[in-house]
Parts: sequence; structure tokens; C-alpha cells
Amino acid sequence: MSTVRRDLFIGITALGGLVVLAWMLLRFGELAGVGQTFDTIVLRVESARGVSSVSPVSFNGVRVGDVTSIELADDGSGDALIALRVREGIGLPAEFDVFLDASFVGEAVLDLVAVPDAAANAIEGDGEVYPVEITSLAGNLTSNLAKRLAAFDRATASIEELAETYTDVGRRLSAVIDSDESDAGDLRSLLERADRVVTRSEAWVAEDGLLEDVRGSVARFDEVAQRVADEAGAFAARSSRSLDRADAAIVTADEAVSELRTIAARINRGEGTLGQLATNPDLYNSMTAAIQQFQSLITEARLLVEKFRDEGIPISL
Repeated sequence: MSTVRRDLFIGITALGGLVVLAWMLLRFGELAGVGQTFDTIVLRVESARGVSSVSPVSFNGVRVGDVTSIELADDGSGDALIALRVREGIGLPAEFDVFLDASFVGEAVLDLVAVPDAAANAIEGDGEVYPVEITSLAGNLTSNLAKRLAAFDRATASIEELAETYTDVGRRLSAVIDSDESDAGDLRSLLERADRVVTRSEAWVAEDGLLEDVRGSVARFDEVAQRVADEAGAFAARSSRSLDRADAAIVTADEAVSELRTIAARINRGEGTLGQLATNPDLYNSMTAAIQQFQSLITEARLLVEKFRDEGIPISL
């Protein structure tokens, strides 16, 4: 190969390498986005672990920019400030979550995810600061694992406490049923004492015909109770007959009062002897002596009635 051809081949190869390098710089490197306009925002996070100063930035999985710088906040809080540039006009919402998609090989990608049901306000892109919290797959796994381990620790503690409780209950129950101490009031000694009491009670009931005496007493009590019931029935019958007689006497007295009313009416009309006596003055004058004698008789009868009233009239039922 001649020297000219060799130099020409080397020049073409070098020129091709420069073209490829320029394309890669324009596509992935510092020169990416040449000729495009960008919005700038700053993420304020507690830790920027896993993020590099050239990490790509995506929105809902689509690359829209990259990280331009990472530095500490100057207020002494220890927070990290991550400056991002995103293409203008993509409509990045003002409310979003940040997810760090870090694979085992390659660089990490900051993925901005829109918050569901958030306001439709878009970022201004003038370098405003957004306090956010970066989540990642490893962080989520670590957090979930920590929660599961904490729940497992609580369950283990509960099981240990339950085992101790059951052990204590078993010991107490064993002591109640059959204690090793001679004077302990356990269930076995209680059953033995109850058995002795029942045996003595059966012997006491069986000896000297005590059970037969009790049965005889019960029979005599039944007989006395029957007699009392019969006497009560007879007394009730006699009381009923006495009440019937009293009712008859009351009816007779009512009839006598009715007759007296009839006689008084006839006297007022001048009927009969008493009527003439009440209406005829001559008959009245002629009977004055007889009335005086009758008054003496009435006085004696009244004294007799008062005597009967004070002393009573013996009546046998």
C-alpha cells in the first residue's frame, strides 16, 4: 500500500471517529439538547444517594432531560439540591413524585411521576425549588421488609407471652388438681373428703331405722293434714248454711217492713179501725183509757226488749 493511500485511509477513519463521537455527545453527552430550550427546576431532597450529576430525567418513563448539578443546601440543613433541566413544552405538572430507577448495571434514572387527581398546574421552569422525597425499588423493598420484620417481631413476642401464660395456667391447674403438699386444698383431697362425708351420711341414715322413723313421721303428718282439711271443709259447710239462714231472715224483715208501710198508708186514708181512730175524734176520745193501758203495756214491752238487747238472745246453730 502506498503512503498516500495509507494516509488517506487513516484520515477517513479519524474523521469517522470524530463524527461518531460528536453524534454520541449530541445524543447522550454534554452536547445533548443543543438547539433546544429547557426549563430548570431544583429538587430538595434529604439524600441524593444513587444520583449522579449526569443522570437522565424522565417523565412517566419518557426521557425529558437530565441532571445538571448536585450540591448541598446553604442553610445548614444537610439537604441536597438536585438541579434538573427538562425540555420546554412537555407540560410537567407542579405536583409530582420522584422515583429513582437504579438498575444493577448502568446509570440511575430520575423518573418524575404525576400525582393522581392533582391540579393541572404546570411548572414555570424558572429554577423554583420543589421539596420531594425520592423513592426507589430498593428503598421500597427495604421499607416493606422492615415492616414485615417488625410485625414478625410483634407476633413472636405475642407467641412467647402466650406460651408463658399457658405454662403458668398449666402449673396452677396442676396444683389445683393434685398438689404435692400434704395440707394443700387440692381437688383430689376435696373429692376424698366428700366421699368420706357421703359414706358417713349413708351409714348414719341406715343405722337404728332412722329412715323408717322419718317415713313414719311423714305419714303421720299427712294424716294430720288430711284431718285439718276435713275440719276446714265441714266448717265451711256450716258457715254456708248459717249465711243462708241469715239471708232468709233479712228477706222476712224486708217483707214485714213492706207490710207496715201498707198498713200506715191505709191508716192515713181512714181505712180500718186505726184509720177511724186517726180521723174520728169521738173514737179517739173513747179509746183514751185503752191507750193509756196500752202505753203501760208498751213500756213493759220496751223494758223487756232492752233487756234482750243488752243480754242477747241465745241462738244455737
